[in-house]
Amino acid sequence: MPKEFKETCMKFGAREDLYALFAGILTMRPWNRVIDPAVDHLAIQGNANDHSELQMYASQYFPQIIELLYKLPCVILLMLKTNDFLRFVNNVLIQKPSLESFIIIGRVSSEALIEEKLSHATSLFTYPFVCFEQISLEARFLTM
Repeated sequence: MPKEFKETCMKFGAREDLYALFAGILTMRPWNRVIDPAVDHLAIQGNANDHSELQMYASQYFPQIIELLYKLPCVILLMLKTNDFLRFVNNVLIQKPSLESFIIIGRVSSEALIEEKLSHATSLFTYPFVCFEQISLEARFLTM
C-alpha cells in the first residue's frame, strides 16, 4: 500500500515527502496506524488521548499541512471536507466513533473512479479490466 499511495499522492501534486502526512489527514491517524494491518486500526475512540494526539500532530506539522492543502486539487479538498462532514454526522447519529464514514467515502470515491475509467476507455480491451476492477472493489466492500 505505501508505494501505491505515495505514487497517487504525487499525482495530486503532493511532494514525495508529504504522502504520509496526506494519509494522516485523510484518516486523522498517524502514519504508523494507517499502515497497521489490524482491522480496526483507523477507528477513532474519541477520547482525550486521541484529541490531544491530533492537536499535537496538527501543531507540529502545520506548515506542511498548509503546503499540502495548497497543492491539492479542489476535488480532493472537497473529498476531505465531505469525509469530515460524514464523520461528524456519524458521531452525532451513532454517538460513538466507527469506520462507517471511511467505508462511505471509499465506496463513493471508488464508484467515481470506475465511472471515470469507463468514460475514458479507448479500446474494447480496457472495458473488461475496468469491470474486473469494479467487481474486485465490490468484493472488498462486502467483506467489511
